[in-house]
Amino acid sequence: IYIGSVLLLLLLSNCSFSFGVESDINCLKSIKASLEDTLGYINSSWDFSNNTDGFICNFLGIECWHPQESKVLNIKLSDLGLKGQFPRGVENCTSLTGLDLSSNMLSGHLPNDIDEVLLFVTSLDLSSNSFSGLIPATLSNCSYMNVLKLDNNQFSGNIPAEVNQLTRLKTFSVANNALSGEVPSFNTTSITADSYANNPGLCGHPLKSCQKKSKSVVRVFMSRNGVVIVAAAGFGVGFALYFEINSNSSIAQ
Repeated sequence: IYIGSVLLLLLLSNCSFSFGVESDINCLKSIKASLEDTLGYINSSWDFSNNTDGFICNFLGIECWHPQESKVLNIKLSDLGLKGQFPRGVENCTSLTGLDLSSNMLSGHLPNDIDEVLLFVTSLDLSSNSFSGLIPATLSNCSYMNVLKLDNNQFSGNIPAEVNQLTRLKTFSVANNALSGEVPSFNTTSITADSYANNPGLCGHPLKSCQKKSKSVVRVFMSRNGVVIVAAAGFGVGFALYFEINSNSSIAQ
């Protein structure tokens, strides 16, 4: 019975290992299929005809947990002339901790369930692309995130307030987008005004205050007994001035 139990555990372990390897291979196959490789870097490097252990670890931009085990740790595909949308197939790299797709020609919206796609990612760099639309509030569920770079894109709308729940965050940048509204309140001094640069619609610490000044309104009334009443209101304060005029005085209409 004991020997049988050991054999069963070994079998389950091997099945789990095989599934993990297959999942990561499919992850990279999906990324390759979904992106237009305008400069041919991926097409010349990512050759899936090789079936040796850890063969994907030799691919351009791929770092594995162990060189002989096809478990992807980081994907670094910066500045390769890639076109297309956010490669959803990355979710099949289930042990991924870092994704860098910066300085390409990627566009479109980020997936609303991006937290499920990047479950354990600690560093996400999508800067210098053409991503647009809203920044998904679900990014706040990526609780391991240390680095989040979304600068130099075309994101619009508000920065989700929930992003401040990323308590591990040390680097954050949304500069050079079309964002508006109040910025999140972070508990770190490493996120400065530079993180929000060139988004004129943003406000709140460490940027300008979001408080709007009300316009001053002045109204003039004349009572029946010849008393002029000047009522002024503005900046949250209302007051009235009373003064009498004699019968020879006139009021410009």
